[in-house]
Amino acid sequence: MTRKLIMPIALLLAVIVQCLLTPAGVRAQEAVVVIVNKDNPVQRLSESDIRKIYTNYILNWPDGAPIILYDLTLQNPLRFMFSDRIFDRTPERIAEDWAHLKISNQAKNPPLTVKSEALILRRVAAERGAIGYVSLNAARQNPDVKIVSTIQ
Repeated sequence: MTRKLIMPIALLLAVIVQCLLTPAGVRAQEAVVVIVNKDNPVQRLSESDIRKIYTNYILNWPDGAPIILYDLTLQNPLRFMFSDRIFDRTPERIAEDWAHLKISNQAKNPPLTVKSEALILRRVAAERGAIGYVSLNAARQNPDVKIVSTIQ
């Protein structure tokens, strides 16, 4: 093959491999948003703030209230997108890190894993200190939660 044909073919193969490695639900997924209770005084969180909250570095809200973390299951496409964008890691790798922290008695505020967006919405709406992530459409339909960050 000529050199001119090798580069486009290599690029095409790289795109195909990336598509195969990315879960189908994530490719077509809308934006993921981070939500808190509507009465939480926080209006906006940066990706850095979210990373610190979800990795044991920030344990309380600015008013002193304890943070309650919610996470989706490892297989959920939203969790894959959240983990990829916030931590640049897979959900499995993050779960391994939390397991290590628990074993070494360093896990101060591990996330509570729930099975669905509906459960995260319900819990964040009911608990003033809660934080979680859901799809943009799900968050928009619940007046008891507030979007503090959009992850695209």
